[in-house]
Amino acid sequence: MDETQEPKKSNKTAIGAVIGVIALLLAKSKGILVLLKGLSSGKVLLSLGSMLAMVWVLARESGWWFGVGFVLMLLIHELGHGWAIKREGLSAGYPIFIPFLGAMIALKGQPRNSLVEARIAIAGPMAGTAAALGATSLYLATDQRLYLAIAYSGYFLNLFNLVPISPLDGGRVAKMFSRRIWILGLALLAGLALVHLSIPLIIIGLFALMNSLRPQPPGPDEHEVSQRDRVNMAANYFGLAAFLAVGMYFAGILLHQN
Repeated sequence: MDETQEPKKSNKTAIGAVIGVIALLLAKSKGILVLLKGLSSGKVLLSLGSMLAMVWVLARESGWWFGVGFVLMLLIHELGHGWAIKREGLSAGYPIFIPFLGAMIALKGQPRNSLVEARIAIAGPMAGTAAALGATSLYLATDQRLYLAIAYSGYFLNLFNLVPISPLDGGRVAKMFSRRIWILGLALLAGLALVHLSIPLIIIGLFALMNSLRPQPPGPDEHEVSQRDRVNMAANYFGLAAFLAVGMYFAGILLHQN
């Protein structure tokens, strides 16, 4: 093997990851979607094209079947958000996939209060957890390591999304019952970035810090959110996070044994 190939590959991966982070942040602020505003089929093409690009990028690193399985995990996660958005009477866009980072789905309209926003946010990790359990079941039925690897990735993906800092799902859920929990989320991201020396995590952390320091007035119908609602959402949030952590732990043990 040529010794110069690995550094080049690592550099390309790092550059791609940075581009992916910037692309996702622009998408979160609707900067990318404006480019396709006048095209009737542009959003569908963007969704399908980004999905295929994500599969291709993952396939180069871990194989085609893993790439397909991981993207399906992301798709189910985003469809969970989409279902919750529709249930709350709002409009959802098409899922957009960002290689090296993840996916997002556009919310058209403003949630009327923090409870609605939290329901929409937590629906993604809940759907993703169900998908990870499905992959786990396939592993138990077939003893195929591929399904276990996909399940592990699903547990990790959804647990990471529950880190309590915006724009991650966890930040949108946790602010309903704690306005200062973003400090914990920022500390977790900083720790992960230092341990893994991850440029994308650093960029996400800086973006999240700026977003958290920005004044966020309560929604017009915030009086509808009761203390019971806040307690129930906190229980759902921490319960789901604990379940994902346990699933990831045992999936990791099984992966090392195989």
